Amino acid sequence: MTEDDDVTAAIEAAYALDRAGDEHGAIRHYDRAWRLGVPASQRKRFVVGYGSTLRNVGRTDDAVAVLAEAVRDYPDYPALQAFLGLALHSAGQPQAALATMLGVVLDLAGAEALDGYERALGEYHDELLAAIVPRLS
Repeated sequence: MTEDDDVTAAIEAAYALDRAGDEHGAIRHYDRAWRLGVPASQRKRFVVGYGSTLRNVGRTDDAVAVLAEAVRDYPDYPALQAFLGLALHSAGQPQAALATMLGVVLDLAGAEALDGYERALGEYHDELLAAIVPRLS
């Protein structure tokens, strides 16, 4: 069995256990796949599951780190941003979580969807970011 086969098997096992609701079993396989190196073609979807499962098993700092790095790598993939928002909330950073989720809404919703409130929501988003930036530095 090659290393590529090992990574593929670990990813498939992680997904299967995650779908079955066995997050503690799944995390062992996610961790193994991560250590072996997830192929670039599967990475962004993998990180959503991995980050979510890290959060669900109580490894919130790891979840935030993995998801934040992935958001930098894939800024146009809103699922990562949404799961980062959840991880930030679980990590006790509610303002950062809200700012992240509000950013997702602003990025995805058209003007019609926000019924003209995009400017006001954008200002709230900016206020939240300004409040958390000093703590992140």
